[in-house]
Amino acid sequence: MMSSFIKEPAIYVSQPYSDFYIASIPVQQLVDVCYSFPAVYGGDVLNGVQRGINEKRVQDISSFALTENALFPNAIILSANILSNGELVSEDKCWYIDSNNILHVPTNEPCASIVDGQHRLAGLKKALETGQLDSDFRVVCAIYMELMPPQQAEIFATINFNQQKVDKSLAYQLFGYDLDSTSREYWAPDTLAIFISRLLNKETDSPFYDRVNYGMKKAKYGDGDIDWNISTSTIVEGVCRLISKNPTNDRYYLHEKKLIKNKRDSLDLGNNPPPLRYLYLERKDSEIYDIVLFFFSKLKDALWKDDTRFMYKTIGIQASFDILKLLISKYGVSLDRIENALKEVNCNKLAELTVNYSGIGRLQIRDELKQQLGLL
Repeated sequence: MMSSFIKEPAIYVSQPYSDFYIASIPVQQLVDVCYSFPAVYGGDVLNGVQRGINEKRVQDISSFALTENALFPNAIILSANILSNGELVSEDKCWYIDSNNILHVPTNEPCASIVDGQHRLAGLKKALETGQLDSDFRVVCAIYMELMPPQQAEIFATINFNQQKVDKSLAYQLFGYDLDSTSREYWAPDTLAIFISRLLNKETDSPFYDRVNYGMKKAKYGDGDIDWNISTSTIVEGVCRLISKNPTNDRYYLHEKKLIKNKRDSLDLGNNPPPLRYLYLERKDSEIYDIVLFFFSKLKDALWKDDTRFMYKTIGIQASFDILKLLISKYGVSLDRIENALKEVNCNKLAELTVNYSGIGRLQIRDELKQQLGLL
């Protein structure tokens, strides 16, 4: 069956990450040709792009769309010519741009993934269903051609990373989506940190086994909910502090658009570098993992008690990473010396702290441990 097409003028935009097109498309036609590729778990791998739908937010957008002040100036970002199973659409059903910069959108098969804007489109669709929204209500779209799911995930995470509405742990996981197909020599600090967070969650000898929360699910242990978990972002940011002063700048440098890509060993060690940066630059990832695993395993044995439960909450893990950084700076990567130092901590005295479960609590725990370990 031949496809029928919507035809709309398009504007070509060239940017470093990828070229794309801007077009105005009637919402009634748009909802028929797009789908959302939700982020879900398959085994230990995160697949997909979008977060789950928040029905309240959809209803709020729908209600707003039906007001006289309705406005939606931000573009909905699409990846065209990708089916919901991740495969490319057949040539006769492709979105394409002709020589006159006219966008042709096939109408008989949803083959455009919503990279960003699923709630807006779902809200507009709900408004359409009331019969009160004009079917010719137009929506601005930024259209990429044939972006694979890992690239879609990176775009989603990049544009949403610093916005409160997106869980930071989910954004980190999306950044790490394509770990298996990217050579380690090009891994940015946060990419390595994501990999380490996944190992800590997966390995049974880890104190964080099955307790790392990805921002989308409750961690589980056995058949029921466990009594605590820690966010991916807490682990990732802790590891990053050991290997980079500015992970974002490192990532941008490694992702520069060049004929020959930058490898991580081309990054500078820098003045007064974080204590494990040299291991990161030398791609000694297993040593970094072993140090983190060793430290928290010993910490768990010594300080994760019923009356020091704050030690395995977010503030305690953050403070613990602070202490690990100081210990390595003082003793190097001598695991024996780090273990002996931890034996000097008086758990009963630590338990006397009245901890504030906020950023102040992190400082309270860190300062007490620094005092006991002579790290002032």
